[in-house]
Amino acid sequence: MMQRTLAGTQTAAALLKIDSLNLLLPQSDIRSLESSRDVDTTGPALNSVGWIHYNHKRWPVYCFTGELALQQIAPPERRACALLLVGAGYLGILCDDMMVLKDFTAQRFELPLTMKFADTPIRYLAPYEQGIACISNANQLTAFIERMVATT
Repeated sequence: MMQRTLAGTQTAAALLKIDSLNLLLPQSDIRSLESSRDVDTTGPALNSVGWIHYNHKRWPVYCFTGELALQQIAPPERRACALLLVGAGYLGILCDDMMVLKDFTAQRFELPLTMKFADTPIRYLAPYEQGIACISNANQLTAFIERMVATT
């Protein structure tokens, strides 16, 4: 049985939809939501789909499958690019859609043993509508992408 813990005070959260994956991040991790049409696919960084221009610089954009595998060609359903604040820079994540959930409160659950592996960017699960949301943050996703890129 999973251990249940309470998810702290009410906060705004960003829900990124990627295939059937509901990825829940702190809303403060999202700097901007751009159209995927604004992604420049010329000369992409390793394992990325291209670049997004923001704040007079260009930043890499990555595309996940619903199982959090990186793909180098974005499917047409990835219509949005969530620009995440990471340290002193930014990182784009393509998603099908993104919603801001104001005053989001939910119980969060520890990952079951079958989902616990050292590299996972997922820290907790939370009930969302008739399914679940996977809770992460920009730093966890960035570290996960860096490990995936380093192993290719």
